[in-house]
Amino acid sequence: MLPIPSLSLLSRTEDVCERVSHYTNAVLWLCGKALALCHQEAIPHPLATSHEVTENWLQAFGELEQWHHLRPLEFEPMVEIDARDQVLNQGSEFPLLLFANGSGTFSNQIYHTAMLLLLQCKPRTALLNHPQSPVLSPLWHAYRICGIALNNDTREGWDPCLLASLLLAAKHMTHESQQQEILQGFNRIREITGWDTGEYLSHLREEWSFLDEMAAH
Repeated sequence: MLPIPSLSLLSRTEDVCERVSHYTNAVLWLCGKALALCHQEAIPHPLATSHEVTENWLQAFGELEQWHHLRPLEFEPMVEIDARDQVLNQGSEFPLLLFANGSGTFSNQIYHTAMLLLLQCKPRTALLNHPQSPVLSPLWHAYRICGIALNNDTREGWDPCLLASLLLAAKHMTHESQQQEILQGFNRIREITGWDTGEYLSHLREEWSFLDEMAAH
C-alpha cells in the first residue's frame, strides 16, 4: 500500500489553516487504509502473502503513531479528564475530551477509530514494542471515541463519519451504565443535528443483546 505523504514535512507548514487541513486529510486517508486492511483480513486477496499483510499493517500502524506524535497543537485536547475522576467528570463512564475547534474533535476521533479498526484485525505475526501500552488496546480507543463524541455539542462539529465511529465504538460497551450513557448521547446528537438515528440504535441494541447472550454462556 502507498505510504502517506511525509508528516514531518506537513508539520512544518507555516500556514495554520493549511497545516490543519493537511493533517485532517491525512488521518482520513489513514482511516481508509485501516478499513482496507480489515477488509483484506476478512477476505484475503489471493496475491497477498501473509508477510505482505503484516508489512502493510505495520506500515499503517506506524503512520498512525507518527500522525498522533506530530499532530499540530491545534489538535491537542484543551481539556482531558479521566473517567475515574468522578469529581471533575462526575457521572460519566468515559473520559472527558474537549478540543478548541471542530477539526481537532474530528481528527482525533477519526485517529482513534483507525486505531480501533487496525487493532481488531492485527496479524498475529505483527510484533510491537511496549505490549502493555493502552495504545495497543482496542477497548481503550473505543472509550476515547465515546469520550470525544459524547462531549461534542456543536452542530458544525458533527459529521456522518463521526456518527459511524461512535456506533463502532459503542458495540464494545458491555455495561448497562455505559450503554445508557451512549443512548442518551445519541438522543442529544439527534437534537443537535436533526439526524434520525433510530435504525442504527436498533442494530446497536441487537449487538448488545448478542453480547449479553454470549456472556451468559
